[in-house]
Amino acid sequence: MKVIYGIGKAKQAYRKAVLTIGVFDGVHVGHQKLIADAVARAKRIDGTSVVMTFDPHPVKVLKPEIYLPYITSLDQRLQFISDLGVDVCIVVEFDSDFASLTPDDFVNTYLVEHIKPVDIVVGSEFCFGKNRSGSIEDLKQAGQRLGFDVNPMVPVKGEESKIGSTGIRRLISSGNLELAEQYLGRRVAVEGTVVRGDGRGRTLGYPTANVNVKDVLLPPMGVYATILHIDGESLPSMSNIGRRPSFKKYDQGISLEVFVFDFDQNIYNKTVVVEFLEKVRDERTFESEKQLIEQLKRDESRIRQILSKIQPCS
Repeated sequence: MKVIYGIGKAKQAYRKAVLTIGVFDGVHVGHQKLIADAVARAKRIDGTSVVMTFDPHPVKVLKPEIYLPYITSLDQRLQFISDLGVDVCIVVEFDSDFASLTPDDFVNTYLVEHIKPVDIVVGSEFCFGKNRSGSIEDLKQAGQRLGFDVNPMVPVKGEESKIGSTGIRRLISSGNLELAEQYLGRRVAVEGTVVRGDGRGRTLGYPTANVNVKDVLLPPMGVYATILHIDGESLPSMSNIGRRPSFKKYDQGISLEVFVFDFDQNIYNKTVVVEFLEKVRDERTFESEKQLIEQLKRDESRIRQILSKIQPCS
């Protein structure tokens, strides 16, 4: 998949472009169905499947007072979109200027001038332009004038309501990894960079990779059975999300620390993905290092058993 950052770098027109538009944070099963439909339509007419996505999330520009962590990093999002067989993905910077575009300006400048789609596939609740003032009907009318079809798709339903990024965030933050996995179509996972910590894990016999995740939603604090993905490898591991209450003087906020089983390599500054399988316990305070080490040994034994029964899904 070709990734283009900025609409100005897109071609003036793509061969029989079938376009789908959205933030697609999480690329959940609803997003996957939408994008897969666009890809299938493009293949039927020997055309080009094009996805337009936005970065940062519109909420961060329009309502900066709201804290909205991402379900997936931009790099993860692009990889998941690529895995669906998309030909071109255009990443549009969502800023105040973009947010102020009228619906007509958006259609004429962003869609027709730079992409010239023959078909647009969007969710049935799709809105566009300043204050979300452009509707599906407006897009259809523009298509009649400018030569493209519009195909709205109904949302994919979950157990209670439509599957959406807001609901998935709620599931992850509450620790319902099983249902979040169903809605995502894969396990909950976060991407980050391995950074140097204080080295305390090594003194305990459990050297950890400290994973710096920026603005990405983590499950609740506790100890998890995990798989660390790095350089094409999937490594069994156990992870702690928390504040390290047993060592308060080292507390620097919530951290993600990963102990990789049977592994002793330098992975500082590497980009990794931590995939969460199951929570085994809440974070606890220990009165001594001995108590902590004994608990870590129990955690390791239990997590090795969990991982021995589960195959990685990278």
